Amino acid sequence: MNYKKVDQKDIDFLISVCGKERVFTGANIHETYSRDELVHANKYPEVLCEVLTTEETSKVMKYAYDNNIPVTPRGQGTGLAGAAVALHGGIMLSTAKMNSILELDEENLTLTVEPGVLLMEIYEYVQKYDLFYPPDPGEKSASIGGNINTNAGGMRAVKYGVTRDYVRGLEVVMANGTVFQLSGKNVKNSSGYAVKDLIIGSEGTLGIVTKAILKLLPLLRAP
Repeated sequence: MNYKKVDQKDIDFLISVCGKERVFTGANIHETYSRDELVHANKYPEVLCEVLTTEETSKVMKYAYDNNIPVTPRGQGTGLAGAAVALHGGIMLSTAKMNSILELDEENLTLTVEPGVLLMEIYEYVQKYDLFYPPDPGEKSASIGGNINTNAGGMRAVKYGVTRDYVRGLEVVMANGTVFQLSGKNVKNSSGYAVKDLIIGSEGTLGIVTKAILKLLPLLRAP
């Protein structure tokens, strides 16, 4: 597919959305954004923008959709599949700074987070409340958004399951900028298709996760 090359007009639009301090081009894009931990796939984006909100993400995606510009979403870049590498150039959209823990619901045993929150930060936070987030991928400095996009598992998967089993709800920005709220805190939801479960593990190809409601368990301590 022939994508549009990013020009100054496109860069100016991204600056109007994210601010000049969060839009990078050329030599100002750090080398780490040209690859993930796989290393073998190397390609720089034409422009890197760091979003802080769902609204910013939606505006960037709608603009890119309307102008046929490819977008590569990226979290911490700790993956090993090349999914966070901008193989077609275009815009790299980083959610790393969307890193807030928004709500702990101790009654429903859920934690609502933004995609840039690190896995190790989730472990540390919920443990203070004697709660437990079971998925245990090898890379603890990965972002929860990346875990969701890869349906990460880990050593505890045989006993507890994988990331998909611990995501109750998602807020997702689609390719055209539309924002969807998928499922929620309810354990059972029998209406409509399970779109949430399609998003999980899709490597960012179906939409960009901007918020997640995670299922927690009580922390079992040794007697």
